[in-house]
Amino acid sequence: MKRRPHGGYPLYPASNHYDPIRRRFFNPEPKRRLQPLDFGGAFKMLSRQGRFPAQPLPFAKPDFAAFVRQERLPENERSEFRQNERSEFRQNEQSEFLRSKNEQKARFVWFGHSTLLMRVAGLNIITDPVFGMSAAPNNKMFRRFQPPPAAPHELPPLDIILYSHNHYDHLEESFVRSVTDSGVHFLVPLGMEVLLRRWGVKAENISAADWYQSHTVGGVTFTATPARHDSSRNLADHNRMLWAGWAIEGGGQRLYFSGDSSYGSHFADIGRHFGGFDLAFMENGQYDRRWPDNHMFPGQTVQASIDVGARRMMPIHWGAFSLAMHDWNEPVRRSIPLAIERGLPVLTPLIGQVFDADMETELWWEEV
Repeated sequence: MKRRPHGGYPLYPASNHYDPIRRRFFNPEPKRRLQPLDFGGAFKMLSRQGRFPAQPLPFAKPDFAAFVRQERLPENERSEFRQNERSEFRQNEQSEFLRSKNEQKARFVWFGHSTLLMRVAGLNIITDPVFGMSAAPNNKMFRRFQPPPAAPHELPPLDIILYSHNHYDHLEESFVRSVTDSGVHFLVPLGMEVLLRRWGVKAENISAADWYQSHTVGGVTFTATPARHDSSRNLADHNRMLWAGWAIEGGGQRLYFSGDSSYGSHFADIGRHFGGFDLAFMENGQYDRRWPDNHMFPGQTVQASIDVGARRMMPIHWGAFSLAMHDWNEPVRRSIPLAIERGLPVLTPLIGQVFDADMETELWWEEV
């Protein structure tokens, strides 16, 4: 087979995060190099003690009937963060059906780590879907704590699959291949469209976005947001594909999905750009002093949530895999008290539980 130049990746315009000569993305705020594991770190990485729960985690079997049930937002609960006029659909929403869709209360189901099923303005959206038992190319490594609370075939019909980047704990080839014939639309950062097409997704079912570029589907606007991370699936494709978070605006609510990111000034920029969020799903886990610029430490997660203007924060990127040396529940044991101390309301549903932005939740991991 003839080898494609540059791996088949497009040439993008030069920017503060893309080098057209090297055809690779980079972080505007440079990252420090990874530090090698010492003996103690390597032993901890291979050991399950503390890094895995001592007993099965509590979970709920998702009630998908409740998840898709339409519930209009009461007028006094509708967010001041309304979808603005830049939506190409906004001015055409004249029918009562579309109006009721746009006032529907968003619902969510968390499957652990960064996989979230969202119901926003009548659209079924899933973020970084990973349902397998491993977050690595070798399925004997980075094993899942326990099976997810529902299998992919049990999900309601999907409208949008939203990806933040291409790492194995966020992008699962088997899931992509299982939905290629469903007509679902993929929203991805620049470069990921190349990989999806290799896996059988039709080009017309993929929309790729640079930071602060938006796509509107069914009255919901999705905007890729900056992140401070990296990308790779193998040794040859390092940073060929962009990484991003996502702002989701629709149904009278504004949501933020951070994707993976270390802390940086981009969070405050995002807050200024959008004016705040009703609910922010924030990376909280898989950090280590040896890779300080790959993932946020708990205090940084809280500060980043404040920076983006979150009215409420839900920690994600934990609860399914152990990809670092810290104990499985350390991220929330540290971040939740810090958030409460800062006056930031938090949301901590059970894995599999149907919830909305106003639900009261428990600190369930304290009983495990």
